[in-house]
Amino acid sequence: MTGDLRDRLLARIKAASQESDDIEAFYRKVVDTLSRIPYYNWVGFYFLKGGELVLGPYVGKPTQHVRIKVGQGVCGRAVAERSTIVVDDVTKESNYLACSLETRSEIVVPIWVGDKIIGEIDIDSDELAAFDQIDKDFLEEVAAIVGDTIASSRK
Repeated sequence: MTGDLRDRLLARIKAASQESDDIEAFYRKVVDTLSRIPYYNWVGFYFLKGGELVLGPYVGKPTQHVRIKVGQGVCGRAVAERSTIVVDDVTKESNYLACSLETRSEIVVPIWVGDKIIGEIDIDSDELAAFDQIDKDFLEEVAAIVGDTIASSRK
């Protein structure tokens, strides 16, 4: 990802966070914006509800994983470990929940409000080792914007 693309997408997401009072519309704008990155083949949110992750807005092929237990799969592991998880090759992940046979790598970034994880951004790629430090830093910044927007919407 080029620095220019990264800056344009961040600007678009920051603007969306200030433009709408509809949090669901904001989530949709975020996934639509992130899906413009060519190797981000599935982009979505999961939100913690009742102790499990529940699928939110997403762009990509339908998934059967609409609810995921904390600790289960890469998504559940990110919450359990309270950290971003990058998997370069999902076929080598023993705890992987396959959403698509084409998926080769995945990144899951927790969304924080204060000191609590309230959800996560989940991105799959059809390319092996698609996500690097630039993607990780970028998506953690996006997750921080999302967390701040959620916190503001609750006031």
